Amino acid sequence: MVTTTNSINTASDQFGNNTNKQEFLEKVKESKKYFPNSLAEFVYYMSYSRWLPEKGRRETWIETVDRYMDFMKENLGNKLTEQEYERVKNGIKEMRVVPSMRLLWSAGPAARATNVTAYNCAYLAVTKPEDLGEIMYISMCGAGVGFSVEKQFIENFPVVKMQTGDILPKYTIEDSKEGWAKAFVFGVKTWLDGKNVIFDFSQLRPKGARLKTMGGRSSGPEPLVDLIDFTRRKILSKQGQKLSTLDIHDICCKIGQIVVAGGVRRSAMISLSDLDDEEMRHAKEGQFYLHSPQRFMANNSAVYNQKPSSVEFLKEWTALASSGSGERGIFNRGGLKHQLPARRWETFRDYASSAGTNPCGEIVLRSKQFCNLSSIVARENDTLESLIDKIELATILGTYQSMLTDFKFLSPEWKKNCEEERLLGVSFTGLWDCPILRNQEVMSKLRDHAIEVNRRYAERFGINPSTCVTTVKPSGNSSQLTDTSSGLHTRHSPYYIRRVRISSTDPLFKMLKEQGFPFKPEVGQSYDNANTYVLEFPVKSPESAVYKNNISAIEQLEIWKMCKVNFTEHNPSVTISVGKDEWLEAGNWIYKNWDIIGGLAFLPKEEEDIVYELAPYETISKEQYEEMVSKLPEIDYSRLIDFELDDETNGAKEYACVGDKCEIV
Repeated sequence: MVTTTNSINTASDQFGNNTNKQEFLEKVKESKKYFPNSLAEFVYYMSYSRWLPEKGRRETWIETVDRYMDFMKENLGNKLTEQEYERVKNGIKEMRVVPSMRLLWSAGPAARATNVTAYNCAYLAVTKPEDLGEIMYISMCGAGVGFSVEKQFIENFPVVKMQTGDILPKYTIEDSKEGWAKAFVFGVKTWLDGKNVIFDFSQLRPKGARLKTMGGRSSGPEPLVDLIDFTRRKILSKQGQKLSTLDIHDICCKIGQIVVAGGVRRSAMISLSDLDDEEMRHAKEGQFYLHSPQRFMANNSAVYNQKPSSVEFLKEWTALASSGSGERGIFNRGGLKHQLPARRWETFRDYASSAGTNPCGEIVLRSKQFCNLSSIVARENDTLESLIDKIELATILGTYQSMLTDFKFLSPEWKKNCEEERLLGVSFTGLWDCPILRNQEVMSKLRDHAIEVNRRYAERFGINPSTCVTTVKPSGNSSQLTDTSSGLHTRHSPYYIRRVRISSTDPLFKMLKEQGFPFKPEVGQSYDNANTYVLEFPVKSPESAVYKNNISAIEQLEIWKMCKVNFTEHNPSVTISVGKDEWLEAGNWIYKNWDIIGGLAFLPKEEEDIVYELAPYETISKEQYEEMVSKLPEIDYSRLIDFELDDETNGAKEYACVGDKCEIV
């Protein structure tokens, strides 16, 4: 028998494929023990697992943690001992702590290319076209962006010149995040100057092309074309005038709407505006989504530079309560001197007049500043000793992450601000699962220990200690991975269904379907032709958990206050659910506690008797839970290798810096 080269190669490929499958199977089994339930394992493979091109598959949880640790060692070297590295690694692997979820995804080539991908959130006051380019670049790197369109900043934009008819030479757009942002800024400057430019999009990758560094797939040039056309029309409509605060707000929101990081729409924004800005007060009233759908991208908050009169407050609070969306929210700039620790105010006072916040409101930032986040995962059986151990690990992680200040493309102020303050955001999630944590003395001990650990390790790492260390972030999506109540938010109920949407073409869905996992078509679609399906995961809360319908708005506010006073140096971020008869009482509480207010959002509480078809959460009985669990197949995620021949990951669909309003997986 004659053996041809092709047959040898085929046999070799088959052998290699079988070897890869066996290796993947073993690694999937090894990682499985770290997932607290079936939902957590699914969320990991859907949202956090990166593609390994050399192996032709997604990575496993252990490999994700190893990649993070390798990048940490690359940056820290021998500043930690091997024993300390191992302790940190085990803390992440066992989900006792989590680092920046952005860095957990980007550690390696993406974070090496720009450290912006390591950060959860940023803020800047918009004063010039270049700031719009920075918002675009940061959003493309996956961080949430807060921005201010207060008049004191927007008035720095020039009057829009009348169009002269002059057309500049054709501008060829470079195929990179920097190239997109530079082209956009060039266009804005050109249109403001009364001229026009023709853009050449031919160098941009087509839709669906693989993004090797960031992961996922290209969006193609269409979103950038959309942004350029939108912004040009907006600017030309104001010839002979200055752009208004609402104009700049709309442009920023449009950036958020078109930005695609790793092929996934993933921007999160907050827009700050003057208290007396009537256009911004009414920006999201009525059917705004019909004429300005981009405004969905940002939550809007009014800036209070001093405590308002009761009449002023009542006017804004009434607008917030009647909006149905909890907007505009409150940014209490005037209270910062009282709220921030003295050691921070010393360096912050000169920046206070332009200070803002990240999209969830838990971090107070200078204009052009990032904050990195890390978190302890509080469990039902935690003790003070175990929480102390966790807060130490989370602080070490945050202190290290604050050293990542290689911000390519951005203006030098970003690096300067981050290195001067080295802000941390050491948080906790699972408050309502963990009884011992709901104690002011425990909170104070954790805060003080975090500050001390940061001081110690900053000295070892050769950097200045952080001016602010502790916060409480919403943890909307990471809590699905760790199976905890999210941040300061309660569990839904003792037993509930958690529903997740997934595309019919997603390899994960095809694999789950093949293994018999139950699914339903999206509302309004059928089993035969649906493009989106809904997966249902049964979840059991810890015995000690507190549930959303068991706690009033005032009780939520009081626990927020306990965290604010005893734990956070920044803010505890929370969305308060307010019943239809609780708005007056809640408003009165806010006004009486004005000096400490920050990081609060409000939404109307859902009526208990209203059930939405295929809602993200649905209460079920213990018997229904047990029946669902008994029928769930044991999913073998190593089978993904049969359904995914190339990178189909979603570029870490962890939406950075969004609250529980957006617990999307």
